[in-house]
Amino acid sequence: MKFPQGLSARIAVAAAGGLLLAGGASAAIADELDTGDVDVTVDIESTDDGALTLTVGGTSTSLAEVVSGDPTIRQFDGQLPQVTVSDTRDPDSIPDGSFWSVYGQATDFVGQDGQPDIPAENLGWTPEVLGDYEYITEGDPIGTVLDDGPEANVGLVEGELLYSAFTSEDAVNEGNTSWSATAGLTLKTDADVAPGAYASVLTISLFEDIG
Repeated sequence: MKFPQGLSARIAVAAAGGLLLAGGASAAIADELDTGDVDVTVDIESTDDGALTLTVGGTSTSLAEVVSGDPTIRQFDGQLPQVTVSDTRDPDSIPDGSFWSVYGQATDFVGQDGQPDIPAENLGWTPEVLGDYEYITEGDPIGTVLDDGPEANVGLVEGELLYSAFTSEDAVNEGNTSWSATAGLTLKTDADVAPGAYASVLTISLFEDIG
């Protein structure tokens, strides 16, 4: 290990002083007559006030082709790894009116062999909260740009809601300290999409705001 110059100098001085003390100790030797032991104890209280945290149960997932039901579209489905929010704070320390939300945003699918990218707007999801909680709600399904219907069919281009708490304090007071969710993932492409491997990064983010 390479120490900073100042720290290295102080260590060298301390070592030299130790050698001098060792040399002087040889001049006087006393016989040990008795000993006494003192038990030293200390109680150190935790300063951990708890925290609101996010964990994801995996760093990757893959999509596999399924029947799309439309000859002009190819469809590939998969599952988001389990996402868990934990809140270990004392309810009294949580700011009044605060609430947390988890969002997902994807990058374009980049062709690994030089084929044209597939835009993130072609990836949608269907959120699912894993459990029955009064104060936790899942986000709306987000379709792809190749889906007909709602205006929500815009893909995961921008942050889209996976799930959220109505209020952070109520969620904890319900008797839970963690909540999990997942989502079904769906990628849709034109039927003539270039074959090959593609990769995208789906970023999952936790936010807490005060209403």
